[in-house]
Amino acid sequence: IQDLVLDSATGQVRRGDESLNLTPTEFRLLSYLARHRGQALSRAQIVEAVWGFAPDIESEKTVNVHIRRLREKIELNPERPVLILTVPGIGYRLAK
Repeated sequence: IQDLVLDSATGQVRRGDESLNLTPTEFRLLSYLARHRGQALSRAQIVEAVWGFAPDIESEKTVNVHIRRLREKIELNPERPVLILTVPGIGYRLAK
């Protein structure tokens, strides 16, 4: 993904020679977005795929928190994300 490399065998993400320290949930979230790169995904879809249970209002808010934390780790400027984009009224998508 642009300058990020996801290694599903080791569960690690690298930017160049730097290894990024993601939690297992953050890695699953980024992997899910990567598998559906460019596609707008609803928070409900993300909850079901990453956490494995039916979404509710609270779990959908959890997605927002995890996206924010993931952006802080992978975006060069988390305030102006270019990798994980917000899709108003839907959810999120990973840039192509």
